[in-house]
Amino acid sequence: MRVVLFDIDGTLLTTGGAARGAFARALSEAAGHPIDPAGYSFSGKTDPQIARDILEANGVGGERLAGCIEASIRLYLKYFEAERPRLEQARLLPGVRELLDALAEREGVHTALLTGNVEQGARIKLGHFGITGYFDFALSCFGSDDSDRYRLPALAVVRAQGRLGTDFEGRQLVIVGDSKHDVLCGRSVRARAVAVGTGWTPAATLRALGPDAFLEDLSHTGRALAAILDGDGAAAR
Repeated sequence: MRVVLFDIDGTLLTTGGAARGAFARALSEAAGHPIDPAGYSFSGKTDPQIARDILEANGVGGERLAGCIEASIRLYLKYFEAERPRLEQARLLPGVRELLDALAEREGVHTALLTGNVEQGARIKLGHFGITGYFDFALSCFGSDDSDRYRLPALAVVRAQGRLGTDFEGRQLVIVGDSKHDVLCGRSVRARAVAVGTGWTPAATLRALGPDAFLEDLSHTGRALAAILDGDGAAAR
């Protein structure tokens, strides 16, 4: 049995900067002054962590900080949802739909998410491309579950044990993502890491971290299945 946990941005899709723009607008409104997140890497980080880092760097701290983080996330979701019909630059990355179809045909394989997006933000992004139904949200973990991405894999194990049986172990998790945090975050639970070179992290950097498998992209379905399942032998339904 495997639970395959996908990152979203840079792994499954890109919003073409729309999500970042909505976040910048939300941060500025929550802080009460203009904020430009230029130079800050969102890659592999949770939405609450992004908000905290950028707000603190722009002089928001003390008793105001927690409220401004909460307001930033709420406003980001509002503005991003409003912009969704006009996401002209958004695109599903190569091979994603074909891979999701193939995983759905595999007995004993459950497809879910491990992402820094808060859950509502994940639903907006996936819904834009009509792929929400591929993912088991009860097994998924989001930035709204914990602002520390490195605590999400352990939570994923707990959720899998609750749904699939108490004998489920971390080595049965597969984390697929495009950032160094995707590669590293599951090591505490012995999860399999599959790095994908479609995001903002150079391929050489990802390879140097020693993932269990590296893929330039997900366009070759057979190769991606082999990397994810590692000879598991899970049969097609």
